Amino acid sequence: MKKDKKIKELDDWLSNVSDTDLFDDDVKIKTYDDIILDSDFDSITRTDNNIGEFEYKSNGVQDYVLNKLKKKKVSEIDMIIDLHGETIKESITKLNEFFSKAYTNNIKYIQIICGKGKNSVDSIPRIKLTTQCFIKKSKIVNAACSANNNEGGIGVIKVKLKN
Repeated sequence: MKKDKKIKELDDWLSNVSDTDLFDDDVKIKTYDDIILDSDFDSITRTDNNIGEFEYKSNGVQDYVLNKLKKKKVSEIDMIIDLHGETIKESITKLNEFFSKAYTNNIKYIQIICGKGKNSVDSIPRIKLTTQCFIKKSKIVNAACSANNNEGGIGVIKVKLKN
């Protein structure tokens, strides 16, 4: 075939095709909506004030999903964020960025190191409670739980995201 030779059928097709015809309707681009959480600690504790072991599963999620997450070792989870030393407001911003990145990149399991609150004023784990509240308000979380004692215990939260 000669260079720059036109193919009539191809030219006809290109002139009649629209941009929407070129896209696959089955391909869905994941989007993440930020969680709007008041950085007022009193409003956070009204949603969750459990300073001990944490367990959560979304409505409609079966028990085996949470049980599988509990058995999953922290070392098997690659995506991790450490919120030690952050303020409540900073931790909310970082959690939104972290969840967005994980969800849009199809990451199933994430780990959040929030600490036990031993160095907090009055030994109240503000970042842990903020993280738990954030998880409960998120629409992309299937289940979440504290890590085993030998893997960080109540200061580490393992999360299973929706596919």
